[in-house]
Amino acid sequence: TKESVITSSQLEKAVDISELSTAEFIYNGIADKYSDGNLEETECHIAYASTVKVGIALDQITFTIDEEKKTVTPEITVNTVTVDPDSLSFIPQNPDVELKDIMTVCKEDALKEASESKELYQTAEENLQSAIEALLSPILKNAGYTMQWDI
Repeated sequence: TKESVITSSQLEKAVDISELSTAEFIYNGIADKYSDGNLEETECHIAYASTVKVGIALDQITFTIDEEKKTVTPEITVNTVTVDPDSLSFIPQNPDVELKDIMTVCKEDALKEASESKELYQTAEENLQSAIEALLSPILKNAGYTMQWDI
């Protein structure tokens, strides 16, 4: 019998399927756009609808391999935010603010709200674990390795 060795690049290639979204958070919020450099002066209030997808670009996953224990530990990062530009409304109407600045403020607000949702991240982590294990279990099992999660 031949001994199998798993490399990080083999595992990264096996899960390279672009982006995996593991949970979704729909959020309708109101963000405040402050005057440049003055956090006490509100330039406008922005009502918006957004979708926060918690997941990962699978080409960004790296693996730590412990040859002695025969374990593989994925290292992940999460979060993308999409704001629906058609959902924007302002108080006061038609403020003199660039759309780029408005979108940035809304994305930051939605990301802040989503990051406070423990259930969202718990669901995303569970779904991510299931997906990664389904993709890699045949490779790891044949080589005698197991997946270990530190998240």
